[in-house]
Amino acid sequence: MYDSGTTTIGEYTFIYSGHSSADKTRSAHGVAIVLNKQATTAWKNLGSTWEAVNERIVMIRLASKPINVTVIAIYAPINPKNQQQAGSTTDPFYEDLQKTINKVPKCDMLLIIGDFNARVGQEQHRTSSNVVGPHAVDTINDNGEHLVDFCSINNLIMCNTFFQHKPVHQKSWMHPGSKTWHMLDYTLVNKKFRSSVEDVRVHRTAAGVIGTDHHLLRIKLKFHLNSRRKIIKNQLLRVDRKKLKNEQLKMAFQAQLNQRLQQPTYSPQTIDQKYTNFVDYVRQTSGSIFQEDGNGRKYKEWLTDEILDVVDKKAKAFLDWQNFRGTSLEAKYRKSYCLLRNLAKKKIEARQVEYWDELSMEIENAIKQHDPATAYAIIRRLRGGRAKIENFPIFDKQGCLLTNSEQRLNRWKDYFNDLLNVPSIVDQTTIQQIPPATITTSEQRRQDKTPTLSEVQCAIKQMKNGKAPGNDGISIDVIKAGGLPMAKWLHEIFVDIWENEIMIKDWTTAILIRLYKNKGDKKICDNYRGISLLVVTSKIFSRIILNRVQGLLDKQLLEEQAGFRSNRSTIDQIFILKMIKEKSHNNNKPLHMCFIDIMKAYDSVDRTLLWQICRHYGLTDKIVQMLILLYQDTKAQVRINGEISDPFDINSGVQQGGIPSCILFNVLFDFIMRRVIEQVKLLGITGIKMAYGSNDFFHPATMPLIWNSSFNALNK
Repeated sequence: MYDSGTTTIGEYTFIYSGHSSADKTRSAHGVAIVLNKQATTAWKNLGSTWEAVNERIVMIRLASKPINVTVIAIYAPINPKNQQQAGSTTDPFYEDLQKTINKVPKCDMLLIIGDFNARVGQEQHRTSSNVVGPHAVDTINDNGEHLVDFCSINNLIMCNTFFQHKPVHQKSWMHPGSKTWHMLDYTLVNKKFRSSVEDVRVHRTAAGVIGTDHHLLRIKLKFHLNSRRKIIKNQLLRVDRKKLKNEQLKMAFQAQLNQRLQQPTYSPQTIDQKYTNFVDYVRQTSGSIFQEDGNGRKYKEWLTDEILDVVDKKAKAFLDWQNFRGTSLEAKYRKSYCLLRNLAKKKIEARQVEYWDELSMEIENAIKQHDPATAYAIIRRLRGGRAKIENFPIFDKQGCLLTNSEQRLNRWKDYFNDLLNVPSIVDQTTIQQIPPATITTSEQRRQDKTPTLSEVQCAIKQMKNGKAPGNDGISIDVIKAGGLPMAKWLHEIFVDIWENEIMIKDWTTAILIRLYKNKGDKKICDNYRGISLLVVTSKIFSRIILNRVQGLLDKQLLEEQAGFRSNRSTIDQIFILKMIKEKSHNNNKPLHMCFIDIMKAYDSVDRTLLWQICRHYGLTDKIVQMLILLYQDTKAQVRINGEISDPFDINSGVQQGGIPSCILFNVLFDFIMRRVIEQVKLLGITGIKMAYGSNDFFHPATMPLIWNSSFNALNK
């Protein structure tokens, strides 16, 4: 078995394939391609296409002009000692490589790079001059014969052998026994693109930094990567969290907001125009005041100038040692290199201990100050090299593997479209038979009054910090930093919505990201759950509505409901369950218990039914109309690796992540359970006991017959 995937470290993207850490062997397998920021963009522009063929071959495709480039990185088996070994290692390797090349589009420039463990010489140049150049420096071995045959069949050339350099800039590895240098690493390219290769040579200094017995092989190619990034509307607004706590910067931000509010508006604007102006100004102003410091650091955080200086000296000493290998002075220069290598190792270890102590103290202080967001931000920053799932291939509905990013994005869109749109089975006659509640005049005025500035401020204060923003990119942290001027501006927008009953279009579109459940195959969509990112300002507006009706609704819910209610917890339900079991055991009475989790409970809610039930529980037509506006024409877009899918409609269920969603579902579930209890009573069964937390509940009974009656009523 081999392990493969993609990961990001800093500005670099790694596409790798090799043995898993649980199956570690000597360094005889494993290959990777590393892309810088520009190459990563070119890779993504062509769909982030990659394939890990096995632990020795990995392939990617880059968008470039005038033609695209397919890059294959390989690590060939060592030269076989006999024919039997060749049949078990070398032959299968070249068969897999041939199958990989057959998949490459004919119009692409093909670039194969890696350690072929092959040697070719002047004899091969004379017999196969179209493959091997005049600067081959070795005597052919078995792997060399395989490589020459492979190149001849596929019209490839061995670029190393076509450029004249000093021997030290041609040979990349020295045999530890014979002390003889050899050319084992090669660059292969289609013969028709030979002119695109400008130079191939060895650089010896790099090996001293990373401690490898192979020298770095550099290839200069002449083509233009298509690295222009796709522009995404309202990208995530990146601000410095520490600056958001700076009182002077917050005052400067609020002063600019206040100045903007005082500017007169001469022409009438729609609600969407007002909100667009709000978003543009807040993003521009907060981005300039709270902007992250772009220090351009590319090194590890613990690296110091002193360590970098020692590492440079070590690299120079390694180069001196390489220049004198095989001579009488080799021992002297090797000793000098080993001393500097040990010194660099000691300094790095000491600095890392000091660095981790500093970070631990910083995390501890953040927790003591009740700022877990900062603590987790530090931890996430330290986990920058973790494996990601953005470019992980997935299966389509037919079970075919999708590696192209556009195909994967469309697959995720189709998956969530099917998941979040559940056909309604509720009879409309049943909905019409639910009577609305009788509401007093004072209660009507309380619910229907226009939102006040104090309500807006209270709602903003109730929002939790550090939450991801919606499609406008504005987080709650920025909203809170705006203080009173921000609240006034939002109050003006909310009043317009309330009085004219017209909703902002951006509020009804959610951004869906998927989260792996940490179980099952990562290639199967069912092993992920979706998280909806809603616009923060819409959640503030929803919070105002919830604050007005939560007390009214909460006091009407059955006592058995413990989900999403203040001063209640499922811990209470677990305690009740244990007590029932204990009492039944002590009194020697039979006990039957059934545990039920309603599948797709939140996503399958019939909205028309929900609004009528809300009226039944005492919500006014104004409040219900505001809720309808929040759910009217709701859409979602899937975001994968920064790319956004086309929107799709969501016609059922309550919004995931919506502020009133939990209480709305509790009201719906409460109405259903009351009807179940009433219907069971008609059958002469009394004393029905249930306990539930949101959509999960357990039903204890003394006999299974009671279950049947309850479940039949619930199905109806």
